[in-house]
Parts: sequence; structure tokens; C-alpha cells
Amino acid sequence: MKIQMANISRKKQEIKDIIGKPPRQKFLNKYQKDYYNLLEEKQITICSGPAGVGKSYIAMKAAVNLLLDPNNSYEKIIIVRPAVEAEEKLGSLPGNIEEKLDPYIFPTYYLLNKIIGKEKREELKNKEYIEVFALAYMRGMNIDNSILVFEEAQNTTKSQMKLLLTRIGFNSKFFVSGDIEQTDRFRDKTQSGLYDVINRLEGIEDVGIYKFDKSSIIRNPIISKILNKYE
Repeated sequence: MKIQMANISRKKQEIKDIIGKPPRQKFLNKYQKDYYNLLEEKQITICSGPAGVGKSYIAMKAAVNLLLDPNNSYEKIIIVRPAVEAEEKLGSLPGNIEEKLDPYIFPTYYLLNKIIGKEKREELKNKEYIEVFALAYMRGMNIDNSILVFEEAQNTTKSQMKLLLTRIGFNSKFFVSGDIEQTDRFRDKTQSGLYDVINRLEGIEDVGIYKFDKSSIIRNPIISKILNKYE
């Protein structure tokens, strides 16, 4: 146990040396703050909401802060996204599994670059404090001592969502988010794994459900006007 705690302490110090000061605690409305608090409190947090509410940014900021915190034993951030294009077909991509996933993971990297800077993000990744997993290859895994961030969850099937959530091991947090109204995979949103899991798991202790709506949008106000035209 002493050796394990010493190893965690060493890793935490190395993470701190890379990142430096924690990201500034700034929330643009009370909904973001409420969501952040839920992410800190629950083992699994499932969030739905339209583009522009800040759900991805808040989740990544929470993940970075938890990784930095010396009072816990989270050792890494794991990034997972479904490999589904937004009505485009990229075809067979070159490279290994991680290289094939890069186009899907880029939006998450972009957020991390804004939060801690590109160089720090790349160093964390090189030292395996940030890892990228393919959902299709997670069967049989147990995720321990980690913060898993899963976005675009509206593009998962019910069985894929079950597979993902049952990978949680000891001392881990799972952040799951997406926009039920913007699925690229299902004509009927009720077939989405995100839609299903929100209804299926509501009321379970240590699972948090958070729902943003259009009134929570804090990006360019034209986003709300555009979304209204698509209803």
C-alpha cells in the first residue's frame, strides 16, 4: 500500500510539474457551475444538451482539475468518442488505431489546448497521463484510477452505452455527454444509447443526470436562432 501511495504521489507531482496552476474556476452561468459540481460529486455523470452550453468544456476542465488534485488517486484522463462522422464518409483512414481516431478526438484536444495549452497537453499524452481508447475495443477492460470522458454519446447504440458504463472499475469517474437532438446515426432519437441511459439510470445513487436546454447557451446568440429554425 505504501509503495502504491508513493507511486501515486510521484505521478501527481509529475502532472503538477507539467500543468502548473489549475485552470481558472470561471463559469458563465449557474448551470455550468451546477454541472461542474455534479461532475465532482458523482461516479458517473450523464449530460445532454444542445451545442453552445459548454458541456464539453466544463467536463474537460473538471477532468483536468481532478487529475491535478493531490487529494485523490486519479492517474490519467481517458478520452473516448464514437467513430461516427457528421453525415460525411471519410473512408478508410491510414495509420494505427490511435491515428485513425485522431479526426474524431480532435475536438477534445482543441478544448484541452484552450484549457492547459497544446504543449502541456502533448506532454501529458506522451507520458500517458492522457490516453485515447476506441470504444469498439473496450470489451473486457476495467478502468481504474481514471477519469473517462466520453462525448458525442448520442451516436452510440444502447449496447455500446452498456459496454462503456460497465467498464468502470475502482476509483474512477465517467463523464458522458451528448446532444440527443443532434444524432448522426439514428433517425429516431429514442434509439440512441444516450436517450436510453438517461431514462434507464435516473434515480441510481452516484449516477448524476444533467440536462441543459437552449436557455443555457452561452456561445454566439445566433446558435439559438439557428436551432429554433431546425425544430
